[in-house]
Amino acid sequence: MSNQRIRIRLKAFDHRLIDQSTAEIVDTAKRTGAQVRGP
Repeated sequence: MSNQRIRIRLKAFDHRLIDQSTAEIVDTAKRTGAQVRGP
């Protein structure tokens, strides 16, 4: 396993948009075998 790290910070006024974007990012990361950490 390589020691690469990606940090993503999202900002929006609408919490639903943040939730949707986060769900897409997490799904993509898990499909590639990455670990997801954070709130």
